[in-house]
Amino acid sequence: MILVNATKKTMVSDKCHFANTVLKRMVGLLNRGRIEKGEGLLLDRCYGIHTIGMRFPIDVLFLDKDLHVIRAVKALPTYRICVVRKSVYVLEVPVGALDASCTEDGDQIQIRTANNDTTTSARVAATDQIPSGS
Repeated sequence: MILVNATKKTMVSDKCHFANTVLKRMVGLLNRGRIEKGEGLLLDRCYGIHTIGMRFPIDVLFLDKDLHVIRAVKALPTYRICVVRKSVYVLEVPVGALDASCTEDGDQIQIRTANNDTTTSARVAATDQIPSGS
């Protein structure tokens, strides 16, 4: 799936995966040696993450139920914990993705699937319409 900053009309991630199960959220990016430019991981029903055991820093967006950015964290180092209690989704992207897309607190994120459908609420659309493995 593709994540776009609708406020700035910029691309945040064009190869984003959706972690909507306990196992997918638990593993996250831990088994990766790096995250490529354009990649991302959108964690469903999540308000906190850690980078304990990760091998690289990441940029992070904490999103509310309507995909508004509550908090943007740039270059979260390894072995850190970050929690935003009001978030419903967390987007993990490579360092530099937030600067490249000019994404900041208050911006609106949109999810687009391969057929260019746009949603502002991933909870309704993503759980049933996002193809598995994308």
